[in-house]
Amino acid sequence: MNISRMLVEHVHAITYDSLPDEARDRAKYFLLDHIGVTLRAVEAASSRVFHNYAQKRAPKGGPCTIIGSALKTDAPHAALVNGGVSHATEMDDVTTRSSLHPAVSVMPSTLAVAEAHQPDPKQVIAAIVAGYEVTNRIGNAVNPTSHYERGFHPTGTCGTFASAITASKLLRLSVEATSHAMGIAGSQAAGSMQYLDNGAWTKRFHPGWAAHSGIIAAYLAQEGYSGPEDILGGKTGFLHGHSDDYTPEYVVEHFGEYWEISESAIKPYACCRYNHASIDATIEVCKTHDIQPEEIRRVKVRVPETSVMVVIEPYDMKTNPQNIVDAQFSLQYAVAVAILRRAAGLDEYADDFLRSQVYSSIIKKIECYGDAEMEKEFPDKWQAHVEIETDRGVFEAHQDYPKGDSRNPLTWDELIERFYVMTAPVLEKETGDLLIERVRNLESLSSMSEVMELASKVQGVPV
Repeated sequence: MNISRMLVEHVHAITYDSLPDEARDRAKYFLLDHIGVTLRAVEAASSRVFHNYAQKRAPKGGPCTIIGSALKTDAPHAALVNGGVSHATEMDDVTTRSSLHPAVSVMPSTLAVAEAHQPDPKQVIAAIVAGYEVTNRIGNAVNPTSHYERGFHPTGTCGTFASAITASKLLRLSVEATSHAMGIAGSQAAGSMQYLDNGAWTKRFHPGWAAHSGIIAAYLAQEGYSGPEDILGGKTGFLHGHSDDYTPEYVVEHFGEYWEISESAIKPYACCRYNHASIDATIEVCKTHDIQPEEIRRVKVRVPETSVMVVIEPYDMKTNPQNIVDAQFSLQYAVAVAILRRAAGLDEYADDFLRSQVYSSIIKKIECYGDAEMEKEFPDKWQAHVEIETDRGVFEAHQDYPKGDSRNPLTWDELIERFYVMTAPVLEKETGDLLIERVRNLESLSSMSEVMELASKVQGVPV
């Protein structure tokens, strides 16, 4: 069974007309969110590095927009920069089962190739859905727990294949050429979790590199370059090389019976998704019982065991974050700010707030544990249980599905409100209104340039 070929044939057959209304709708839903997240992320210090790189090193005057900038370049470089920028705030979309961020590789690849080659926007919608099918299904099969334990970041690795597919669809490559593009992408799939050691920016680089690499793979395949026939399931292929407990059948299960884009989720908090259910539960219990920080004696948080290596240990680092990346990947910090602020947004994950140390007394009272019973239901449920011991007694709350999950989703109205919050510092409201209108009516546009021209109109950002 050549699962790579089966997956390629499945996504190659996807067209706008073949998709259900829900999948088309989700493509526009996640596209709008991606643009909003990327626009806000332009403010990040790491994003300025990407923009400086593009200014100095990328080809000038190409057809492709670098979001939040007047810079224009070629498709691979636009995808690299936009993908790297979009992942800076940890507010990009996510999946539970495959534990990765699909939009940050799928969207930059799609948008760049769409601007370069001007396909009908209906093809863009089909390409987005196909990209989510690929990155999520490969992420399901590689087993995120084992993939993490081997030191790999699935957003970067699996996203490379998705980018190759989105680019191939927009270039209208044949099934054969698309299969080669997938194979070529496999030799570029990368992403090391070592960034956790010192709060490095390389996690943000991963989706940009994935988007860039996928486009290169598609362009090479278009010229006749060959790739391995079964890059996913072969004996030395991606799954075998990147996991000790993979399930190849997950790549091809139930084609057309459900759509991975409809299983994806929005992140309302500016940190690792492993923290979100705990934040939900903490805010709920604190609001319900009007718990004040000064009356808290101890906080106990239980989460699936997979979370431990990412957001709980090592203890000293997680309870004393030195930079924003450290904070984004600390469950203790997430619960502390949820107690103090009843929030965990960009304000709580800003350098000024981190340096303030106002959370330092409460964070030492927070005990976090991996729970074996919760692990049995992971990754279907990214749940959390929070217990707060106070002078008045013990109060607790449980969350099965964090806010934004496909089973606890943001409505379109909530998503649009989030878009305005995200873009308020960098985008005039009139421009935002028009951007929303164009994305929601994507099928009726003449080209994606009508969207991307608005995504370059930022204000007050040094780029």
